[in-house]
Amino acid sequence: MFGTGSVSYEVQSRREGRWRIEGAYTDQEAALSAARSQLAATGVEEAKVVKFRTVAGLSLETVILHKTVPQTQRKGLTLGGTAEGAPFCRTPDDLRGFESRVVIGRLLRPYLDAQRITPTELLHSWPLFRRLEEQGALLGAAIHAAARHHTDVHGVSHAARARELRQLVEAVTGAARDALAERRRLPRFDAADLPGTSGAIDETVGHEGHDALFLMLLSQHLEAGGPLAGKLDMLLALTGDDVEPRHLVLLDGVIADIMGSADTVKELLGAQPSLHAGLGTLADALFDRDPDPALASMAPSLRRVCRLALEGRVPQSRAVLLERLRQSIAGDQPLDRRDAKVEAMLTHDLAARLKGADGATLGGAAMEKALERRLLRHRQSVLRAQGMHDIADRLAGR
Repeated sequence: MFGTGSVSYEVQSRREGRWRIEGAYTDQEAALSAARSQLAATGVEEAKVVKFRTVAGLSLETVILHKTVPQTQRKGLTLGGTAEGAPFCRTPDDLRGFESRVVIGRLLRPYLDAQRITPTELLHSWPLFRRLEEQGALLGAAIHAAARHHTDVHGVSHAARARELRQLVEAVTGAARDALAERRRLPRFDAADLPGTSGAIDETVGHEGHDALFLMLLSQHLEAGGPLAGKLDMLLALTGDDVEPRHLVLLDGVIADIMGSADTVKELLGAQPSLHAGLGTLADALFDRDPDPALASMAPSLRRVCRLALEGRVPQSRAVLLERLRQSIAGDQPLDRRDAKVEAMLTHDLAARLKGADGATLGGAAMEKALERRLLRHRQSVLRAQGMHDIADRLAGR
């Protein structure tokens, strides 16, 4: 008698005891999907969908979904980081690109490390992607994290952007699924003859489809590599002095994916006695300096990556390693847990080791800022230990 009125849905989540609105929707299924994705996001304790209906001037409010995250189910199903810096992908190639894979690696790091795979393999292998989908809402949580970032940065609709990202993911993984179905008709990946492999790919899908199919075949080749360190050895075996530029670019991308795994880099660095020793060892390797004989030996594969980075042959891997150095320096972990008093001395030592023969700091202004931040925090901790909290607080405003 009064008509159906207007209907809308609001997704809310509770983090650290506080509720906040995650998005507004006009479609019920979209709202329910977004809420379920929230349940897999890091820090979310509860999620709910509220239905708002206006009838004859009255506003009716109904909670159609309200779930609390069971703590026993969260392990292994949470995101590993934020979507900060996520590029605004518009095409499948954008989603497969370096900047996108860096963010995918950060968001899905616990899952990727547990599965011993890279973002490249995930995007180019249908079986690996299906395995991710079986993890429940983890994929949806990553999509919505990127959509929220794009909403904050670009002012776009969260719901619309999440749909666009989902469609891009489906396009990329659909191509991998189709390639798997045609596996018998596709060229064989010949690790001893990459030019021959590429020639056969060009004949099959043309030059424009080369890179995607090459990486699909490479992902299948890497299945025998086992852990990421083993796959790195396989990739480096393909990067000889005679490797063609177009192959080196693609191989560099997958090597960079592996360098994005903190656990793998730590393993390759060896059992270093402190954070300072590990960072110093990595910095020295990036300048191809002789290693400190008193410290654990770095894996030959990581030293090879650092040498290729110094030669300018693997810029993507170099960028990831520099960012790993910067984040560790800017982080809160002491450079040596055994003696907090040497923090300033060790920071100055790192600053010196990060300088090349030309006096320029490896990583530029961003690295220098990270070093300054660490020194500032150390000064503040010393002042607070002496009871001078006001002075310590004022230092942060300089």
